Amino acid sequence: MQRTVVLGVALSAWASWAAADAPQPRRPWEPLYKIRPGERQRLTPADVVGPDGIVYPNWTRCGVQGGIPDVPAAGRIEDFGGRADDGRDDAPALSAACRAVGARGGGAVVLGAGTYHLDRPVTVRHDGVVIRGAGRERTKVVFRYAVPKSGAGFYWPPAGGRIGPDTPIELHCRPKGLARMTISLGGQVLKRWERSKHSGNTFAVSTTVRSAGVKPADGAHVLRGLGEYADGSKTRCEARVTLDSTFADRRLAPRCDAAITFLGQGETGGRLALAADGRRGDTTLRLRNAGGLKKGDCIVIDGPATPRWKALTKNACRWGVYRRYELRVEGVEGDTVRVGQPLRIEFPTIDGSNVRKTVPISRCGVEGVTFEQTENLWITTVLFRGAWNCWARDVKVRMCGRYPVYGRYAKWCEIRDCVFDDAHFKGGGGTAYAGWQQSCDCLMENVETFKLRHAPLFQWAASGCVIRKGVFHESDAQWHAGWTNENLMEQCVVSSVRGHGGYGYGMWASPPGDTAHGPNGPRNVVYNCDIRSQRTGLWMGGMNENWLVLHNRFVVDRGCGIFARTASFDHILRGNVVVLKDGRSPMVHLATADCLGVEIEGNTVYGGSGEVLAGPARPAKLTGNTARPLPDKLPPRPKPTVPSIYEWQNAR
Repeated sequence: MQRTVVLGVALSAWASWAAADAPQPRRPWEPLYKIRPGERQRLTPADVVGPDGIVYPNWTRCGVQGGIPDVPAAGRIEDFGGRADDGRDDAPALSAACRAVGARGGGAVVLGAGTYHLDRPVTVRHDGVVIRGAGRERTKVVFRYAVPKSGAGFYWPPAGGRIGPDTPIELHCRPKGLARMTISLGGQVLKRWERSKHSGNTFAVSTTVRSAGVKPADGAHVLRGLGEYADGSKTRCEARVTLDSTFADRRLAPRCDAAITFLGQGETGGRLALAADGRRGDTTLRLRNAGGLKKGDCIVIDGPATPRWKALTKNACRWGVYRRYELRVEGVEGDTVRVGQPLRIEFPTIDGSNVRKTVPISRCGVEGVTFEQTENLWITTVLFRGAWNCWARDVKVRMCGRYPVYGRYAKWCEIRDCVFDDAHFKGGGGTAYAGWQQSCDCLMENVETFKLRHAPLFQWAASGCVIRKGVFHESDAQWHAGWTNENLMEQCVVSSVRGHGGYGYGMWASPPGDTAHGPNGPRNVVYNCDIRSQRTGLWMGGMNENWLVLHNRFVVDRGCGIFARTASFDHILRGNVVVLKDGRSPMVHLATADCLGVEIEGNTVYGGSGEVLAGPARPAKLTGNTARPLPDKLPPRPKPTVPSIYEWQNAR
């Protein structure tokens, strides 16, 4: 029997909330994001009025600008000594091919059908380099780098060579049970690492003589590495080197972050302070000194996590990157910089917000390859770090060490038509994720994952990114950390379980009191997704402003459909179908009275307690919602008039 729920048992909670002598809850700051289409004075270039009258973030500049190009072949790995199916190390050949093609202006390095092997990581530093196989069913790359059998070894520098004050010195140790690593030179300790709660599967530590703050005498020395383990055992290694304090070492070691790293130069020059607040929607930035910025430069705008801001957001996290966005300079007049996109969030001068130039790698990619990692080391398979307009397409990753294909400090990058199958390590500290980190305006489309920990995922200042048309088996969806804002999950299917390191929620957003993650920011959107979970369908930890949860189906074994607490406010929950199997949970639980301004409209709940709403907070709207008994068969997913808000925006 169908019954339309009006207020029900929540009335008593509301009466208590409204008592004259009770403190009235307030939003933690002046809200910015719940905008009505008629409020023209509030609309900015960062907003798009949707066909349903909801104001959305603007995602019309996501992914590779102009689309992923068809890059012509510029060289074959065989031309540089690589060979398929011979069992030998092809890393030197692939590295040489990428350097040569990059030095000539770019192009595709072609790998033929068969199996290649990498015994060392490969780092690509030139623009325009694409690593292309014959298709992921035909070309396979096996990454088999391993710590020496003794359990410890120096990854860099090569033994017997000369080193300078800035030469990277990197020690690798067997990670299982690892508690401590120490690097020493000539009897002086250069670096000591000790395990912490979030060390994950760490196996590497690095330093330089200069950064260690010691001054060994020039001449022959022995580098010593020591790994100490929880069971009391130790591993050791040595390498003889010659220290020359006048030696400016320009050798570039391959980064061990990933089997293949596409690496930009990163941030450079000084920080240029804002002279006026950067407001949401602004396309000009007033600086105290433009510092020589010019048209075409790439910049990062940063709002530091000051004590003031952390107190405002109740952020208990001890580290992290939060308010950050990357932009291209379109013009400079005096100390006013014009940029190509509007700001998505505020960058106030009171927190010392600043701009810094960055030099990314651009127009690189990997295509048509299956990767497999043989060793349980915390190494990502493909990493775009400091990358703009880069991509992975038609890639399969089997047993990644950390992340399969991942973006950090990325802009306008894409991961599409890929399969990510399982990971060696699924413990804490950041591993087995599929998504975007410290990245903006990036796109993941048509990706299928199996047995990862958190997928799909946004974290650490991810801003304006889109994950769509993906299928994610046995993992949970996450806004995992660090003030993620204006990101979209759309047309995704998520089946969440706890067996692979996930939390069992369908979707989870870290709370402000989490000392390792901190809260997430405004106007993240879940649109037309299908979420199945063992615990609550969508769990929002707090300080979340104006999230849009629209036309989704949540199927929950135990718990409510949508949960919010701690100033999680101004949300719009519309057109969702929620199936609750436990017989006692409400569709929506607003757990604290400061969850203000929430609009709950046109949703249908099956099963549970039969309540649309529970908790002490009073919603701004509670209309058109329906409660029904739990059916024998799952009810169908919602069918919104516009199946894809992303496609709708880009087709306008």
